[in-house]
Amino acid sequence: MINIRRIMAIIFIVAGLVLPFASSVSLATSGDYIHVIPVKDEITPAMAVFLSNEIQRANNLGAKGILVEITTLGGRVDSALKMKEAIMNSDIEVVVYVEKRAVSAGALIAISADKIFMAPGSQIGAAEPRPNDEKTVSFVKAEFGATAEARGRRTDVAEAMVDKNIEIEGLVEKGEILSMKASQAKEFGYADAILDSREDVLKEMGWDGLDIVETEFSFTMQIAQFVTSYEVASLLLSIGTIAIIIELGTQGFGLPGMVGIISFLLYFGGNAIAGYSEWWPLVLFIVGLILLIAEAFVPGFGVLGIGGIVSVILAIVFSAPDLTQGLVSLAIAIVVSIIVVPILFYFIGKKTNLFKRIILSEAETVEEGYVNVSGNEHLLGKTGKAVTTLRPAGTALIDGKRVDVVTDGEFIANNTEIKVIQVEGSRIVVAKNDKQ
Repeated sequence: MINIRRIMAIIFIVAGLVLPFASSVSLATSGDYIHVIPVKDEITPAMAVFLSNEIQRANNLGAKGILVEITTLGGRVDSALKMKEAIMNSDIEVVVYVEKRAVSAGALIAISADKIFMAPGSQIGAAEPRPNDEKTVSFVKAEFGATAEARGRRTDVAEAMVDKNIEIEGLVEKGEILSMKASQAKEFGYADAILDSREDVLKEMGWDGLDIVETEFSFTMQIAQFVTSYEVASLLLSIGTIAIIIELGTQGFGLPGMVGIISFLLYFGGNAIAGYSEWWPLVLFIVGLILLIAEAFVPGFGVLGIGGIVSVILAIVFSAPDLTQGLVSLAIAIVVSIIVVPILFYFIGKKTNLFKRIILSEAETVEEGYVNVSGNEHLLGKTGKAVTTLRPAGTALIDGKRVDVVTDGEFIANNTEIKVIQVEGSRIVVAKNDKQ
């Protein structure tokens, strides 16, 4: 039997663990300073949220300038587009310093800045998309070209980073993707200067002497980036669902409950930390669970059950980075749960008696000496009168009491004399009384 106290405990533990992750607090102080933002490693949705939030924070706090330090081999194009837009929409001047490489999606981020500085030995370019079909190449090339044009840089150079069919004399031959070292980038207007360090960049910009606020793509954000991927998010939802189902079917609170809580914590908390959602999807999820629990104690399936299912689905979907990923992760979790739960109940349950805790494994049969007692057996053979038309069900008056009865399919009009010919539990079968 479902333990309501255990269910509520699970809900409140999930809420208590996840809610603290649902908001973030800015610790920077306002005033003239330089806001330094690192863009390291793979370009991901979490990285895009991180950069966008930091640029917005710098604008809100009145920073003198923003320095983005890049070392990346690229990543997702959609994330790079969001980062490009955040840089170009900044009211404060954004400067990029390419420490080692700004390759692929990183190149788009770099050329969107007001100024580009490169370290000796660094490179920029090599942005051929995957897949490299005509439609994708055309789209990405247009984005590179438009970004370069907006910043007053040569569009053909930017487009050559994407399309190997573009030839630029003295720079890249047809059939090759453009990747420029620092000296080439400076010659063709894609590096304002080649500088050895951050200090040189600050001095070049006239920002030396100002306070520096360094931000960090923290370990927490790295975890959030990992758990919000398609594969991991789907796995967490699957594990969480399966674990909670097992927990509700066992006595006490144990390992399955903790696994379920941690799984949902990582899913909702990870999306909140990464900036994909706020606190309300978690609240909606908890409301959905409460509605489903309430439905379990109400006969039939109605508004509470439907509302609970809709609430849980909306919470999971709107907590995801985007609608598509939310729907895909949810669909995968549902399919996995449908397959895995019966298997676990069958194989593990046989060894741990889990089946016996969840379902009735013994039948009360006549052979075992059990007799069905409904309280109506004394009516067998009694006569009475049909109060309503029996079509075949209706009401009859027997021994001065109104009783719900049925026939074997025979139509009996009201006021007809009837006789009880069979009693099966609460089912009372009657027929016309021929001996009147």
